[in-house]
Amino acid sequence: MIADTGKIVVAGGDMRQVFLAEILSSKGYQVTVCGLCGSVDDHRIRRAETLKEALEDAEVVAAPVPFFSAGKISGKYQTVDMDLETLLREMPENGILFGGNIPADVMERFRDRGVTVYDVMRDEYVAVQNTAATAEGAIAEAIKRSPRNLSRSQCMVLGYGRCGSTLALLLRGFSCHLTVVEQDAARAAGASVLADRVLTEQGMAEKIGEAEFIFNTVPEKILNREALLRVKKSAWIFDLASSPGGADYPAASELSLNVIPLPGLPGKYSPATSAEILAEYIRSRLDAAHTALFCEGSVV
Repeated sequence: MIADTGKIVVAGGDMRQVFLAEILSSKGYQVTVCGLCGSVDDHRIRRAETLKEALEDAEVVAAPVPFFSAGKISGKYQTVDMDLETLLREMPENGILFGGNIPADVMERFRDRGVTVYDVMRDEYVAVQNTAATAEGAIAEAIKRSPRNLSRSQCMVLGYGRCGSTLALLLRGFSCHLTVVEQDAARAAGASVLADRVLTEQGMAEKIGEAEFIFNTVPEKILNREALLRVKKSAWIFDLASSPGGADYPAASELSLNVIPLPGLPGKYSPATSAEILAEYIRSRLDAAHTALFCEGSVV
């Protein structure tokens, strides 16, 4: 049986969750919030003091992106039971869970209980749309932190996937001298249309010392100690990769390099737009659930 998809709990996270709750409420859903980082401006939204209380009246949960951090549902909150075990225990078997970057073993535990799980960041449309917010946020951080102009500077983008390609395009708009590091031959060919040069990781070692701004999107330790030894002291490194990031942070600290981890940029720089993307994804999946339920009930 499918959950009552008109009632949704929005829990934890950053400002994206605040906007998401308001958007879903405006679309006619009965929304309960718990453990948000800010207050919602909608009298129709119910506030719950605990996650257990919130789940008493709903079977759909919109958890944050990322879903999990330091053993708890991610976010800044005072709620005492915002943890995985509470959510597993209190969600009904016909529940629906939305979240981002949900670990595979966690997804399996929910599915074993009959909960339908959607990882929003595994959806191509959502992931691509989020790259614009991430790229804009990274550029904003670069402009804010460095005493140098980003325009016409030497920029290096590590990785030319969804995020790296969007970032490279925006940097090109600033007339940056652009180097892309990409191992995959097909992606490297695509990058060659936009970048001044495209290097492999081996080639990166020879040229990384020229870069004034380095943006990493590769979710592995590509910026190891050997690579960091070649980076000049005045350069800025912005690590956009998901936890644990793509840099050797102890080595960077020892070398007195400017390495800045930048997780959750969409929630910091464009939470309203990001929430609209998430709301549309959730709505489409819940509409599909309603359709499936209607068709199942129509079978005679």
